Amino acid sequence: MKIYNVLWSGGVDSTFVVTQLSQYPVVIRPFYIKGQTFRLSEPQELSAIKAIRELLIADERTKAEIMEPEIIEASDPRIKDREVVKAWRRIYMRLLERYKAEHNGKLPAAGSQQIYADGAYISPQYASFASLTKNLNSDFEIGIIYADHVSSAFNSSDSILIEYDELTERKVLRLRDDISDKDSYTLFKDMRLPIAGQGMDKRDVWKWYSDHGYLMVRSKTNFCQAPISTGGGAVEPCGVCTPCICVIREGVLEPFTEAGLARYRDYEENHEREPERFRLKGF
Repeated sequence: MKIYNVLWSGGVDSTFVVTQLSQYPVVIRPFYIKGQTFRLSEPQELSAIKAIRELLIADERTKAEIMEPEIIEASDPRIKDREVVKAWRRIYMRLLERYKAEHNGKLPAAGSQQIYADGAYISPQYASFASLTKNLNSDFEIGIIYADHVSSAFNSSDSILIEYDELTERKVLRLRDDISDKDSYTLFKDMRLPIAGQGMDKRDVWKWYSDHGYLMVRSKTNFCQAPISTGGGAVEPCGVCTPCICVIREGVLEPFTEAGLARYRDYEENHEREPERFRLKGF
């Protein structure tokens, strides 16, 4: 059977990739990279992956073999390719300069949530992802949605290629090898975007789980980077980390309690005046 490498965080989007692939006679080979950005949620993410894998293996609709996730430590040299890191840094600096130009030459305080949520930043996790794909010399599937600011390199029609994967009956987006932005190509050339290829945004992904009878799988996902304990080992999304902000802005409110939505409203109303109060929790 054909092997599909998947970068799996246990979140809504990457879990969608795994769940959709599970319906076909393929081998799913998941990877999880530890120590990425400012996440405080690694225990919840790994727990989500374990629980979701067990659910899918037990599901009678599953035709795929779902391998045990390979856990990559942050110190692993395979995720620190020099050429890739340099390309990521150049993109990072271009985004900062664009942000400054749009905000009278000013940047938010160090560690402020604002710059991340407003798309003026590309996470170093993408340098790790690209380094790993380069080291293993293999394509990887990644859960970037169609409207994600990270996928801005894919927004020009002359830079993208839509492939039809006959085995899994999906459209998959990837970069053309002749695009002008060589740094983006260095980062994303080995990454396949099945969610973006199918033209789906966050709301579409959220709804797909219910439309296809995978509500139990969806309930186990964790996208929040700073989950809040509610007692007894349970947690809820914080409402003010970058993924939470993006999820709420895209109209997916169901995962949040009223307290979480109140924290989000507080952020939107006050983060420009009080950036220090909304520093990334893991910064």
